Amino acid sequence: MSSENIGRRKFIKRISATFLGMAVTPVLKPISSFAKTEKAPVLEYRTLGKTGLKVTTVSMGVMNCSDSAVLHRAFDLGINFYDTADCYMWGHNEEMVGKVFQGKRDKVYIQTKVHQNNEEKKMRASVERSLRRLKTDYIDVLVWHGHSHPEEVSDPNLYEFMTKMKKEGKVRFTGFSAHSRMASLLREAAKSNYHDVALVSYNFTHSKDLREAVALAAKSGIGIVAMKTQAGGYKKGKMEGLSPQQAALKYVLMDQNVSAAVSGVTTVEEIEECAAVMRTPFSKRNLDELKQYQSFLQGRICTMCGGCSGECPYGVSHTDLLRVVMYHDGYEDDRLVKEALGGTMTLQNLQRCSDCPSCSVTCRRGLDIKAQIRLAQQIVFQGV
Repeated sequence: MSSENIGRRKFIKRISATFLGMAVTPVLKPISSFAKTEKAPVLEYRTLGKTGLKVTTVSMGVMNCSDSAVLHRAFDLGINFYDTADCYMWGHNEEMVGKVFQGKRDKVYIQTKVHQNNEEKKMRASVERSLRRLKTDYIDVLVWHGHSHPEEVSDPNLYEFMTKMKKEGKVRFTGFSAHSRMASLLREAAKSNYHDVALVSYNFTHSKDLREAVALAAKSGIGIVAMKTQAGGYKKGKMEGLSPQQAALKYVLMDQNVSAAVSGVTTVEEIEECAAVMRTPFSKRNLDELKQYQSFLQGRICTMCGGCSGECPYGVSHTDLLRVVMYHDGYEDDRLVKEALGGTMTLQNLQRCSDCPSCSVTCRRGLDIKAQIRLAQQIVFQGV
């Protein structure tokens, strides 16, 4: 039954229930993606929460991209929101964004990040570096990079720093990003007026708890930007011809509480495929593609669904370690692995985990967390 034959709300509820409690399909059957077309996408805009910015629902995550031609093509397609960070490619990612949009600055919105630090001087220096690299005198959206605890979201000292950046004209809007504990962070953020935007992992494998937290935060005025929308970034050559990327993106954008999705693309073909999703319905065929993709992902990687139960008694953020496996096996980008391991704390956590006989954190999708961490250790110790 297609979405045209049943009510939109009923259709969304049905497919959400499908992925929140679906049985795993044992066999992958190749399903081709939409044929490539030169037709320009029909642009779709949503308001980014209380910022008032009108952003394209399909936007671009620049993290994995080192080819400026992809950014040029995204701009030509009409995409107007771009997510980068001070640490991506050790600063070169921001530099590329700055060069591409020099002379076009008033036509795009740029989101970048700053790491939490106890010294304001260092955080300020990071923002100043980003401004120079981006060749701009203001940042549209500046978010804290990788919050993982609710107390960080409500930290008055961090809020004070962001307020200073706004008053000085360096930043227009602020927020936070998160790869773990997204639901609890969003609920905490909804209680205050500290944040304009939240960049969170959100895809078709998400938990009901996360979906409800996204709705609560959006209702409070926070603009929701979804990342990790492809749940792993696997290429179709690794999935026996399956190409579920458009289906995964459509699924996320069916949630009207999501203002934009920043897919991490690396080629012109990929950004064209993503842009073509705007204003297209989620179909029965898309549902079948995602069922097969779910089967492929089962037991393979953490999809950042937000459905973890339990906490590490030593305070280790297990999702930071599990991203190592995602970047290595899914993205096939060991540069990202190195960046994820950039801090000594991550390496220390890997050692802590190796000393534990079992993991106190469990996955609602049945992923063996301990086995994943062992795999992350192998990746690291093999010299990645």
